[in-house]
Amino acid sequence: MINTETTSTTMDEEDVCESYMMREITKKRKLTPVQVRLLEESFEEEKRLEPDRKLCLAEKLGLQPSQVAVWFQNRRARYKTKQLEHDCDSLKASYAKLKTDWEILFLQNQTLKNKVALLKEKLRMQENLEAQSIERNRLGEEDSWVKSDNTQYSEEEDLENQYSFPELAVLGFCYDPTLTASNLRL
Repeated sequence: MINTETTSTTMDEEDVCESYMMREITKKRKLTPVQVRLLEESFEEEKRLEPDRKLCLAEKLGLQPSQVAVWFQNRRARYKTKQLEHDCDSLKASYAKLKTDWEILFLQNQTLKNKVALLKEKLRMQENLEAQSIERNRLGEEDSWVKSDNTQYSEEEDLENQYSFPELAVLGFCYDPTLTASNLRL
């Protein structure tokens, strides 16, 4: 019995040693700075890895061809991510500039709309004043034959009563208290 126990113990030790050696072989090894530099230079030349080039690089660097292939695959993924980040930043900057330009144009448009509304209102007021002036002139002509019979009113009183101060201001006349009705005759 002692013999079998020694044999089984030896077998277990061999299994452990074999397992340890297999782990050492499959264990992930870091690349040296020289290997990384050569892989980077190769990547800068061509982003895609051809089978012949993969074998040549693997022999030159002392790596497995699958390690070289995986490194290139990971490097392309990092490169693509970096490109996408750069493109995204460019798009964000373009969007911000377009948004600012739009806001400026929107404010300019609002300003122009306000100016147009003010000009329309000014034109409407001027047309109303002209219409009132025409109406007053028409009424003044009709009243002139009536007033010619009634000599109570003088022409000065008629001129003073024809326009009120606000109407004169709208027409562009300034109030001058030194002026009299006789100075206003045309």
